[in-house]
Amino acid sequence: MKKHFLSLLFLLSLYSFSQEKQSNKKYDLAFSPGIICQGNMFNELNVTVGKISTENWTVGIVGWRIGIESNFKYNSEFIIAPKVGYDISMTYFTVRLSAVNYFQNNKSEFRILPEMGISLGGSFCLTYGYGISLKNSEIAGVSNHRIGLSFNINKQLNDAF
Repeated sequence: MKKHFLSLLFLLSLYSFSQEKQSNKKYDLAFSPGIICQGNMFNELNVTVGKISTENWTVGIVGWRIGIESNFKYNSEFIIAPKVGYDISMTYFTVRLSAVNYFQNNKSEFRILPEMGISLGGSFCLTYGYGISLKNSEIAGVSNHRIGLSFNINKQLNDAF
């Protein structure tokens, strides 16, 4: 009985800290550059449109991401990949789900990409992801496993960090 009471007390205290003030600003933008290791080194550029929280114990951003990643190599090894996804980067954790389409010469490969990782106030995110290909892999140099480091650049978010 004591365990149940303590658990309930703990959950109620978390709820009380999670209350945030209403803001006139509904959405904000964050520029999100990053680097990815997935067989080759890739650079990414993203824009996140979402809600930024800086109240109490929750600091971070939740919203839609649109971006592009590339290995910036020459000629036949050049790979470019537009992507769209949803990002939750809060105080200590990051969860993302993206749809990515890789292009190399005449080849194309579509992947669903779930990612999980750690976050420092939503500003710095280190993630691990696994690209789920919907058909046989046609593009060499893109691994299913990936590790990414990204930064969410936004004045309000960086001031809170």
